[in-house]
Amino acid sequence: METALRVIGDGLSIAALAIIASTALGAWKRVPQGVKVPMQWRLDGGVSWRASKAVGLLFIPVVSCIVIYAFTLSGATFKVKGVDAMMLLCVRATLAALLAMGQLLHLRFAMKTLLDEGSL
Repeated sequence: METALRVIGDGLSIAALAIIASTALGAWKRVPQGVKVPMQWRLDGGVSWRASKAVGLLFIPVVSCIVIYAFTLSGATFKVKGVDAMMLLCVRATLAALLAMGQLLHLRFAMKTLLDEGSL
């Protein structure tokens, strides 16, 4: 049972990383060289700060890889049994979904802002 839960957790993590990487690649192809990517917005909708293309588009994928693989490589997934294994799967599934949604939301707002500014 624990092995199946671990494999399901790994599959969900891989799926989330695939979504994150593919959306980052798609955005990389659309954003011209030298354009600063919006990273944070004020409450009035204006951009608080921007980062270079590489930092702006690769920050979330790199952090996501580190966070997801920390769970996989920590050894905790190999030691838990029973209900704890199910709870760890729920945490991993939720974390993977939140990271993927964070990437999608960031790119949605960043692309909309760049499109409105005429940078795309």
